[in-house]
Amino acid sequence: MIKLLLLISLSVALSGCASIQKMSLEDRQRLQTISVNPVVEKAPEMYYLGPGSGFGMMFGAIGGAITAIASIAPGKALREFAEKNNIFIDKIVFEEVNNALHQSGKVAIAESATESSAILNISVDVYGFSIPHGFSANLVPVVSIKCTLVDKSGKTIWRANDRVLPLGNPAEAVSQDDIKKNPRLIEDSWRIASRSIIETMVKGL
Repeated sequence: MIKLLLLISLSVALSGCASIQKMSLEDRQRLQTISVNPVVEKAPEMYYLGPGSGFGMMFGAIGGAITAIASIAPGKALREFAEKNNIFIDKIVFEEVNNALHQSGKVAIAESATESSAILNISVDVYGFSIPHGFSANLVPVVSIKCTLVDKSGKTIWRANDRVLPLGNPAEAVSQDDIKKNPRLIEDSWRIASRSIIETMVKGL
């Protein structure tokens, strides 16, 4: 039951709206360098809604509950398969945030928190895979990321969150068989989704 409720809450989180809290002029003028917290928080369970799930969702709450239960085992197996192949969403997101910040040239990146005037904290609230629509047999990545920039006094001076949904996904849908043959497709999918989110965030920094 706990896992079922967790999966349902993750599904609700996917439908949340993207938002950016803009930095004030005063805070921007004080901002000299930032450091990116290397510890990226991530959701305890991977989100998964696989092929065949569309049928269960047609039958309302009961069908949705059955679908959620049926998705637990394959979702866990896919996450373990990814980790066995050294593919971790927190590592991917950390790399993509650093790359986007360096390429933007908007802020100077410090090597450590002690050398910076603010720290960027990152969390991956939702990550995993889903069918893109109805009765598709393929999977696309679902990712939701939140970034919070905190100054030395502990004040949040900038915040942004955004997500990639199954519909209108920037990554190409892939089959389960292709993923089994080539686990790098998991990394590629998560990286494309994360990069799309982070580039939008950094534009608003």
